[in-house]
Amino acid sequence: MIKKIVISLALLVVIACVGVGTWMSVPFPYQQDVAEKALVSDADMHVLSEPWLQFQPSEGNPTTGLIFYPGGKTPASVFAPLMREIAANGYLTVSVPMPLNTAFLGIDKAQEVINANPEVQRWVIAGHSLGGVGASEYVKQADEKVKGLLLYASYPASDISGLTIEVLSIYGSADQQSTPEKIKSYQDLLPSTAQYREIQGADHWQFGAYQPSLSAGVATISHQAQQSAIMRATLEFLASIEG
Repeated sequence: MIKKIVISLALLVVIACVGVGTWMSVPFPYQQDVAEKALVSDADMHVLSEPWLQFQPSEGNPTTGLIFYPGGKTPASVFAPLMREIAANGYLTVSVPMPLNTAFLGIDKAQEVINANPEVQRWVIAGHSLGGVGASEYVKQADEKVKGLLLYASYPASDISGLTIEVLSIYGSADQQSTPEKIKSYQDLLPSTAQYREIQGADHWQFGAYQPSLSAGVATISHQAQQSAIMRATLEFLASIEG
């Protein structure tokens, strides 16, 4: 009887894991045409699609890079347009695909990117939503080249307040997932030197190329306006890391 109970419980665990894995692998709706357009190389930008999405300006050799962890149920390409635009300002940027679209299953992926690009002298690790949680876990034992942590609508799941790393948290006043209240309630887990940038009217989904229907009736600013605000804050942070 005990053996039957143990086998039954094991089967239930397997079924639950398969169900969760299947659910996480199905992405939130996003603008696939917009994402794919950003993945085309041209005279100004060299794009690699494997084993991650890497954007490098055709001119110059960037010495500062940004590694991005997408949120849950989100392909790396959803943030390709933003990563491409950041790269156009002279940085190497990488959006990392995660197993089953889950950053917790690929927390150390950043190290693979760093090892593959030895010419880059300093890195910022970034992430949106659950991707930011994964990035926060990585920086606990990050490579010495990692100088900054950039959180988009996110916060850490555990205490990293003792780190000397530079941190910027960008979030939206209209975010119904990573609400301003949640961002503030987790501030004690970040270093006391962490900076915060609230974008008025911004929501959770306009950080990436998600379908506009997700932001309908939520965001009070346009996708373009939110992206512009994110870009300004991000570029300022990257410039500060360069010194």
